[in-house]
Amino acid sequence: MTDNNQGPEGPEILRSEALPGAVPTMVATSAYGQLVRARKWWVDRMVAARSRRARYALEQNTELWDLMTRAAAGTAVTGASYSDYLTLYEQVKSFKPREVVEFGTGITSVVLAQALIENAREDGSPVGRVTSMEDDREWYDIAKSRLPDEVAGIVDLVHSPKVDGFYKCFRGVQYREIPERPYDFVFSDGPDRHSPVNGDKLFNLDLINLVRRSERPIRAVVDNHYLTFYILQKVFGTDLARYSVSHKLMFVGPVTRDDVRFLKKESFLPDLRLFGTTELKLRMAREDRFQG
Repeated sequence: MTDNNQGPEGPEILRSEALPGAVPTMVATSAYGQLVRARKWWVDRMVAARSRRARYALEQNTELWDLMTRAAAGTAVTGASYSDYLTLYEQVKSFKPREVVEFGTGITSVVLAQALIENAREDGSPVGRVTSMEDDREWYDIAKSRLPDEVAGIVDLVHSPKVDGFYKCFRGVQYREIPERPYDFVFSDGPDRHSPVNGDKLFNLDLINLVRRSERPIRAVVDNHYLTFYILQKVFGTDLARYSVSHKLMFVGPVTRDDVRFLKKESFLPDLRLFGTTELKLRMAREDRFQG
């Protein structure tokens, strides 16, 4: 489930954030040192500025803005950030994927679908498809009822419960059933990362599973989930899993199954410190680099 954060004053259509550009934090700013506080202040300004520019750009696309507004009307959706919407729209317009899958249904479904429709209109190619995964049955029904007719024909809404899953030593959550399709673009913002088994907060595993089976290059945008970011960088490396401070998103790809890395033989000697605290690191590498 995505795009369903409740604002402090109740539902408001397409409000991106209660405080535009605010960076969520688990600790009071005063707990940080002066340099970190200065960095956070600068990041907040960057994010807020991008949010303002993104809203303006979206409003200029009157066709898209109308679809987004209609999809949000009458629901408790306050929306993902305007920056997220614009980023997804720009990514699809730029890379022209044909099979898009999003993990977590929301207004983003409309944005992705409209970008595919515009691509087909501009270059005369067949219209692509959005496979939209959702684990919350109530939200799935609401989203399906609010999907505008103009995009409904290319959005396949799929309800699937979430389950625990594993990749090597990492435990995460994933959808139980994702249609087998040649996906080339992924937006990952679901399912909810708490384990259905014991409530542990985990990470979203589906992107890794898709890439492991794919010979076709996949590009992905991953929403603001820090544990998921950490594991994606371990699996794909920092060159292929890049975090953007101004977007508050991770950009992955293009990646195929050949880019998936595996645990190497444990080696902690380089981490040992004679003085100070030793912080053990997890080392991974592509399998074909250390076999034989």
